[in-house]
Amino acid sequence: MQAAIECAATARRTGRLTEIALCYQRALERDPQQPEALLGMSLVALSSRQTEAAVKMAAAGVAAAPKMGAAWVVLGQALKAAERMEEAEQAYAEAIRLDGVDPLARMGLGELRIACGRPRDAAREFELALERRPAMVAAHLGLGNALALAGRNEEAFERYEAALALRPHMPEGEFAAGFALARLGRTKEAEKRYRRALVMRPDFAAAWINLGSLLRDECREAEAEAALRRAVQLRPDLISGWVNLALLERDRRRPEAAEANLRRAFALNPNQVETLVAWSQFRATERDVAGAREWMRWALERNPELDEAVNMHGIVLHLEGQFEEAIEVFERAEALGNRAASSNRGNSLLDLERMAEALRAHERAVELDPESAGANYNLALTQLRLGDWKRGWAGYEARWRFREVHRRPRNFTQPRWNGEELDGERVLLHAEQGLGDTIQFCRYAALVAARGGVPVLEVQPAAERLMRSLAVVRAGLAETAAMDANAAEFDCECPMMSLPAAFRTTIETVPWTGAYLGADEELVREKRRQFAALRADARSGLRVGLAWAGNPKYKADAARSLRLKTLLPLLRAVDAQWTSLQKGEAAEQLASLPSDVLVVDGSSGDCDLAETAALVATLDLVITTDTCIAHLAGAMGKPVWILLPHLSDWRWMEVSERTPWYPTARLFRQRTAGDWAEVIERVGRAASQRVSKFAS
Repeated sequence: MQAAIECAATARRTGRLTEIALCYQRALERDPQQPEALLGMSLVALSSRQTEAAVKMAAAGVAAAPKMGAAWVVLGQALKAAERMEEAEQAYAEAIRLDGVDPLARMGLGELRIACGRPRDAAREFELALERRPAMVAAHLGLGNALALAGRNEEAFERYEAALALRPHMPEGEFAAGFALARLGRTKEAEKRYRRALVMRPDFAAAWINLGSLLRDECREAEAEAALRRAVQLRPDLISGWVNLALLERDRRRPEAAEANLRRAFALNPNQVETLVAWSQFRATERDVAGAREWMRWALERNPELDEAVNMHGIVLHLEGQFEEAIEVFERAEALGNRAASSNRGNSLLDLERMAEALRAHERAVELDPESAGANYNLALTQLRLGDWKRGWAGYEARWRFREVHRRPRNFTQPRWNGEELDGERVLLHAEQGLGDTIQFCRYAALVAARGGVPVLEVQPAAERLMRSLAVVRAGLAETAAMDANAAEFDCECPMMSLPAAFRTTIETVPWTGAYLGADEELVREKRRQFAALRADARSGLRVGLAWAGNPKYKADAARSLRLKTLLPLLRAVDAQWTSLQKGEAAEQLASLPSDVLVVDGSSGDCDLAETAALVATLDLVITTDTCIAHLAGAMGKPVWILLPHLSDWRWMEVSERTPWYPTARLFRQRTAGDWAEVIERVGRAASQRVSKFAS
């Protein structure tokens, strides 16, 4: 008998399950009630994922030796694997009753607490295990896991390192250390640890998944896919592998592939709540709020205490415009330990104009998760909105780590320029987001030249010719270049939207000495000739340019853009010569205008913004929603009225009708969310007054 048990112990150390099982079977042939052999067979069954067989063998072991604490521990392990949590807890409790501080029982109970989403309670169990057995490697790892789940990542990393000090070259320890380092934002070190674990154990599927997730966060999509594919090849039954592949395909904007991977995950376990939450997130990304709500509801039915499911409930409520209800749900998610819920609550508070509370919520989010790019980004936007530009511009740099803003941030070998004095160095000022952003921040090129540098403005092709109208370019002190063309030579670089931070811009020091963009005189003459005949037949009055829709791919476009027909009361009430500055599909709405309304299509065929600027130069006023046309007219010093949603973009700040960015601009904000009619009525009154003054 003893020889068989010793044989099994030796085989377990080598990982040869078949040999282990044979050893225990020989022992049971001699004594069918031998408790060690019964418990050993239970552990073998667990290793083979035969949970019901494991429970049966462990129960037999307990029946054979009811006063053996280890038997109850093995039964607890088997019951936990079978997801019979209450029975598992009772088994561990019995083991502890038999031996007050049984470290194995405490370990098992700690793992059970983690499985039930109670990391703080789990930590105490692991601590008790370590009090009895300080060199217990598994307890150090378990305590690290509990601390990590509670957001105490520095302490978690220390525990993982303690485990590795006791047992070097342990793939599980390297894997865990990588997890903690990733949570701390130390991604390069995390990647090294994951790869070290994989060198030790090439078939470590969970390490492949975490490595793939990390690479996905760094937008190294090809490498991420290779790692995740390897994971599901090794373990096609591992749901998290398919879910992470789905997230990768969602990032690539390949919804069909994302959905196929989610279906694989769902087929493995239709009741796994994390998969249901992933489905809800996917449907929300696809702007299917009803679908997101349905998946979220199923997730909550299965586990109403899962913090991610509760947080997703809040997100769905927010998308539905139920901000008060969303705030309550986010508060519950926060209480359950969700680290993103505070930032989400801040966004709902912003929509309710509870600005001070929103700021505190975003500050709390950063306190809870200092490395979260999303939390830091949302805090920065709120600070900028509220006029705290000193901290806001610095925090806005978090956008480079936030995949929702920059999926594939550019990497340069040249250093970042941060505002220091220059001595003839060529500074690449590169566009990074929309055309409006390029127009707004290109003004800083003159300041870079004043610091002694040679600005090289690398912008979207549609804006490159317009940039040549900058005084600093016309003077030969700066250059322009189109993105995607041959790269210009440069010594250092700065994204255009980082220039306010480099110059420590405040509300009082926004660069403005007058209009800084203009139009080519020949193009202006051509535009006057092109539209002279059309205007001869139009109603007399003010020459007004009109744009009503922005880029439909912009996340918040539904709130800022409107349909041309919504402007019909304005077009009918104001005696003006209306010219459309609209581009893209929205310009097609001109064809459906009623016969009593005339709006001339002025820009749908423009090849770039230089042509649009030439038309703007011929106008007396521009009326537009928050589009690049607003920035263009403002940068040209034209009177521009900007129609803004209730919660507008951060750059327009709060309440004021004026903006330091464009002194000739006037802001018309919704007083009630979604109510464009009242805004248009105010614009109509102001425009009628303008027409009267123009006529006189």
